[in-house]
Amino acid sequence: MVLALSCLLAGQVGTAMAQTVSDQAVKAGFVFNFFKFTQWPGLRPDDGRPLRLCTLSEQPIDEELALLQGRKVDGHTVEVRTQVPVNEWHGCHMLFIGAGDRTEATLRTLGTLPVLTVGDQSGFVQAGGMIALRVEDSRVRFDVNLGAAQRAGLTLNSQMLKLARQVLR
Repeated sequence: MVLALSCLLAGQVGTAMAQTVSDQAVKAGFVFNFFKFTQWPGLRPDDGRPLRLCTLSEQPIDEELALLQGRKVDGHTVEVRTQVPVNEWHGCHMLFIGAGDRTEATLRTLGTLPVLTVGDQSGFVQAGGMIALRVEDSRVRFDVNLGAAQRAGLTLNSQMLKLARQVLR
């Protein structure tokens, strides 16, 4: 856990990482770490179920997110699915909502399903998304809408919340 938190922190404050690795790759690293610092209702460590990362439409980050396929988190294997239709969102643990996606309509449709919503567009957490990634001063940073996560029954690790640039309650 300390190593994972260090990696998350390195992406948050390290400029060298952002300069040598694309912003999309750094964002994908954050996404992977969000799996480590989120608890879903009914999901137990080592119960063998996959952690599903879904995207709605083709996004520039998709190539980097695809590299997370097969990685392990607490005994769960990450499964990446792109361009997932609305009738399959209930099977996702995390849904990446890109700039071209209809954010507010998507969030309304999800309602209180226990799906961690992550996006990289301006105003994402204010619109009800749970975690917004953004580049500021050549660094990838993130904001959290804790209230939205709690309404969906998700628990976000307090250490992750301390690293967030802004936490809406």
